[in-house]
Amino acid sequence: MQNEKNIIRLFGGLTFVSSLIVYLITIAPTTSFWDCGEFITCSYILGVPHPPGAPFYLLIGRIFTLLPIAGNIALRVNIVSALSSALTVMLAFLIIVRLIKQWRGASKSFYDTLILLASGLVGSLAFAFSDTFWFSAVEAEVYAISMMFTAMIVWCILVWLEKADEPGNERYLLLIAYFVGLAIGVHLLMILALPAIFMIIYFKILDQRGEIITWKNLLYFVLITGGVFAVIYPGVVQFVPRIAGSVGMWFLLIVILAVLGGVLYGISQKKRIFTLAFMALLLVLTGYSTYTMIYIRSNADPAVDENNPETMEKMVKYLNREQYGSWGTFPRRFPDLPPEWQFERQYPNQDYKTFRWDEQMDFFWNYQIKKMYFRYFGWQFIGKGTTIGQDGFIAENLSFNGLFALPFLLGVLGMVHHFSRHWRHALFILALFFLTGLAIIIYLNQPDPQPRERDYVYVGSFFAFSIWIGMGVTAVLEWLQERVEKIKLRMVYAGVAILLALVMAPGILFAHNFQDHDRSGNFVAYDYSYNILETCEKDGIVFTNGDNDTFPLWYLQYVENIRPDVRVVNLSLLNTDWYIKQLKHEEPKVPISIPDHRIDDINIQRWEKSTIAIPVTEQGKEDALNDMQDSTLFLQSSEYQDSKMRVTVEPTIMGQALRVQDYMILNIILANRWEKPIYFAVTVSDQNKINLDNYLRMDGLCFKLVPYQVEHVYGEKLEKNLDKFKYRNLDNPDVYFNKSIIGLLQNYRAAYLRLVWEYRRQGDDKAVVRALDKMQERIPFKVIPPPDPRLMVQVANMYQYADANEKSLDLVEYAYEMNPSDSYIAGTYINMLEQQGKYEQALEAMNKWQGTNPDDQNAQRKMQQLEEKIKNDTSLIDSLE
Repeated sequence: MQNEKNIIRLFGGLTFVSSLIVYLITIAPTTSFWDCGEFITCSYILGVPHPPGAPFYLLIGRIFTLLPIAGNIALRVNIVSALSSALTVMLAFLIIVRLIKQWRGASKSFYDTLILLASGLVGSLAFAFSDTFWFSAVEAEVYAISMMFTAMIVWCILVWLEKADEPGNERYLLLIAYFVGLAIGVHLLMILALPAIFMIIYFKILDQRGEIITWKNLLYFVLITGGVFAVIYPGVVQFVPRIAGSVGMWFLLIVILAVLGGVLYGISQKKRIFTLAFMALLLVLTGYSTYTMIYIRSNADPAVDENNPETMEKMVKYLNREQYGSWGTFPRRFPDLPPEWQFERQYPNQDYKTFRWDEQMDFFWNYQIKKMYFRYFGWQFIGKGTTIGQDGFIAENLSFNGLFALPFLLGVLGMVHHFSRHWRHALFILALFFLTGLAIIIYLNQPDPQPRERDYVYVGSFFAFSIWIGMGVTAVLEWLQERVEKIKLRMVYAGVAILLALVMAPGILFAHNFQDHDRSGNFVAYDYSYNILETCEKDGIVFTNGDNDTFPLWYLQYVENIRPDVRVVNLSLLNTDWYIKQLKHEEPKVPISIPDHRIDDINIQRWEKSTIAIPVTEQGKEDALNDMQDSTLFLQSSEYQDSKMRVTVEPTIMGQALRVQDYMILNIILANRWEKPIYFAVTVSDQNKINLDNYLRMDGLCFKLVPYQVEHVYGEKLEKNLDKFKYRNLDNPDVYFNKSIIGLLQNYRAAYLRLVWEYRRQGDDKAVVRALDKMQERIPFKVIPPPDPRLMVQVANMYQYADANEKSLDLVEYAYEMNPSDSYIAGTYINMLEQQGKYEQALEAMNKWQGTNPDDQNAQRKMQQLEEKIKNDTSLIDSLE
């Protein structure tokens, strides 16, 4: 028995080490996009991230920033996710083993032990290499630690189940309570696993009492479970801080004293259940107390202090995510409908309420269920589509690409087998699967569209299904045990079955997912953010669009101390009063003329289409004249003559009002009086620039606001900035870049092509070739493909205009290889070959085109012309000989 325990521990350690090695090999070497830069920064400076915060995660991250385990801070915090994920994989192995032992009992032979080990390995490693879990394992995000806590409480409840009849078994339940409190300080998703945990307790109590399931005790279970869940959420998480915010901090002290009093009373009266309940609540509160870090650090005014929750009132708003608004679980979200009176005019024969309900249910099923859950589930175990829809997301709701549904089939087999062997525990896993999957869909009520894929939300559900993948192996091996009597033959069959299972699940998942989960060598987020900052002149102000062009910049500024002089102004946050005040009062300060008492009440501004005259100060004129390639353009401009630039600002909300961010852009520009250079990141949409486009000059990855209407770029400055940029590994074909990143990198090409057009305007062919060569060297098409191969033809034409014919032909040839069926590409390629006297190659390409387009009469005439030119060339050569 002890020997088997040691073997199980050894293999559990093997799953930990093997998965950790894979994660460390594929880990992001620095910051990534989305929330990673914010979490790394806040870990390093103990800042306050976006609501509702993750204080326990930040405390762990802070410890890792102090450890000399990697060369840069970002990688150290990334390792937190790798370690947490590897521990989760190990716990998944131990959970599968314990669940199987629940119906098999103690092992009586080596074959019995083999069933446990093989099932645990296949299931846990399948989860380790699943799409979503692997993605979170190699970057600084909260989901890896959150999933680890989920696995820990599942493992603890199974250990408690084995020891529930022994003295002191309560400590495992108390440990679960403490883990719950700590996990709330990472992410709230974990608490959705609690009803499944209570189910195990319910079944065990029935067994201890010798009772069966009845409607009465089932109702008690539901009420108690709902009550306990409500005490934790929304009770501890929301209501306690809310009441404290209303009546004062002393209320928290009363709550803690009351819970302590309950514990002491229960102990003195020897009330076991009463004592256990209050001790569990005390431990939840103890774990939840990590949120005091948010309150304390906000009062210290760190560089990142989102929502500024330094009072209890603000803290409550922070915890309740009031910055993002709210939407109930019902009614379901759905596309906007006209008002009822207007609907009745348009559809006189339709009932409005019936139509509304039908629309809601259609939206719920097709978008929220199929697209926002089943599609993600399929990515893990069925296959992942490759078609990108108009919304920029993978379009296929169901695809067998890459996985052929093999892990899914093994999981379904395991689920059926689990229910046949131990339906109660199978129901526990089903509850975990549902509560951390489809139940989240119902609760979140997600609108369409979402800013990015949301598969990470459902990782607990994928964890539950992976347990059944392991049990699929159990089903096969138990079938062999029952039907193959000869031990040696059974072992041979079992070996083959285990090998096939390893290939069907973890093997195929590893092979399919390795390339696009390998972040090694990917420095795009760091370099892109560095290049935004380097575009800006000293003490610049740069307006950014959202998370991806803000959080990595914060990391560079507050962790790496790169360009802290530049003030990053996030347009999404610019709609909030606390952020406006921080910009106004904290260094580097942003010029804002609104008094603080008015900022407190700032809201959307009623607005009619108006032309705003922005004064061009002497400072602005001087900077413009010093900054221009051709100062004559500015000297002759109306802006210079009138000392004003005029911008027509239109309402941005339903034709009647301005958003706060639009109003603030205007205020900042006017209050700045051209003292600080102002920029807009290239990712800021035209709708967010309040019609300033004519006054924005591309200087790199930012547009600079200038006091004259821009006709062309400033070539010398743009080229200088582009030469300062980092382009690490964008020329390395061994580094994987997903389609989103490839799309983002086209901004580099856009800047280079603007530069090329400027040099063409000047008639400087050498500069044209130089700029194109740099673009090709730093962002080659063979590594970073264009969104459309025709772009390569356009670049080739630019080479040709500058008499760089060989380079031009090479590009068109590559475009032709990518898409030989495109008439524009094929025609350009053939014409270039003909112009350079390569008639035989041109004829070969023409033959290929004719083969797929036999009715193209122009192609037939072209072939005759080429054949004639080849004959003439041959005759000329013969005559020379």
